[in-house]
Amino acid sequence: MDDNFHNIGFYIRDIHCQTSAELALQFKDKLEEFITVLKKLPIHRSHAERRFVYKMMKTMPDLSSQLTRGDFKALSQNITSETWVKGTTVIANEGFYIILKGSVQPRSKVYKKMIELVPADFLSEPSSEYLSEEEFFQENPLAEYHSFVYPHYIILGPWNGFGTLIELPEPKLGSNLYSLIMEEDCELLKINAKEYAKIKEEQVKMEKLTREQLIHKCPYYRNWPKLSVDELTVHIKWRRYPPGHVLVKDGEIISFVAYIQSGFCKVYREVIGLMKYQLRKMKKKRRRVFMGKLQEKESFGEISVLLQIPFTCTIITGSEVELGIINAEDMLELDWVTRKLVLQTAEQTFGYLTDEDVQNEYIARQRHKEWKKFKDKIIQSSLDCQGIIPGTGRWCHCWTRKTYEKPSADN
Repeated sequence: MDDNFHNIGFYIRDIHCQTSAELALQFKDKLEEFITVLKKLPIHRSHAERRFVYKMMKTMPDLSSQLTRGDFKALSQNITSETWVKGTTVIANEGFYIILKGSVQPRSKVYKKMIELVPADFLSEPSSEYLSEEEFFQENPLAEYHSFVYPHYIILGPWNGFGTLIELPEPKLGSNLYSLIMEEDCELLKINAKEYAKIKEEQVKMEKLTREQLIHKCPYYRNWPKLSVDELTVHIKWRRYPPGHVLVKDGEIISFVAYIQSGFCKVYREVIGLMKYQLRKMKKKRRRVFMGKLQEKESFGEISVLLQIPFTCTIITGSEVELGIINAEDMLELDWVTRKLVLQTAEQTFGYLTDEDVQNEYIARQRHKEWKKFKDKIIQSSLDCQGIIPGTGRWCHCWTRKTYEKPSADN
């Protein structure tokens, strides 16, 4: 049997008609272009070049395992490269470096510190001083190292990273922590730890502002004081739901309070209606009646959560919806003043609708449906009776615009 029979890479290369050597050459050309763009001042880069930098940074494993999409967007705007001469030493305790060209040799086992990337929040380990390399080596589960390889056998090449995104104190005199030496002339991409910390602070401020605006724009919360709004914003979590997702059913107690950031939701009430199933026979069946929509910057679920009252309607997403939600546990743990304020300002979702309103809406919709069915049947029977088939014979019209020649001056 052929050795490449189970090798997926063999078939991918065959499909793309590119060998490993061609792919390597293509990557080398991209890398040269990447370095050229980084040498430009950020203000002189075009939109396409900024996009190219963003895409290239996302392919770096040591960065993609630590940074979020927002981090990449912010960093790619102002990132630059540095040139280091052969034989120079870099102490990487104030930034994270990615090797673009050349090779680097670490002088200690600990040459980079990774931070954990969590989908919900950004977490990092607090920096602290250690008595020795071995102590740091043993106590940091997130520190990248080569445990069974001596430092002078490790050579880092292009696309390898070293350093830290968390600013650390300078190593003690005589210590080689985060110390590396250039084996040849190198091009390094550097992310300054202080700049990265500023970006995270700005992201936190923008996130807080977005949450405040979301709540303040909801009709029930427009006149709320900022202090009370802050009590809610700290508990908001973002969720996305596809179209057709049932958020809460009629008769259930909802498990969260929701604020609609984008998209809309459809609101249904249930009614018992009669349905034909045999000739002259009817049976009762529960039917959902569409009663309205919940649009952006509207909220629902406050009364159900705080008073533990079942919902009187069913809410289904009408499009892709982004919600800021507060879990019922967090809502019930708010101070009593905030809870009272919510109860005074919020209302039940479509709570003003009576059973009679729902019945009338159901009857109106059923009549409209029956009338449309009857109308379509009559029109179709009339067409069939006269032998009219739209789109064929004399009933096929090709509407074309006639062009007339302008009479010449001689005529």
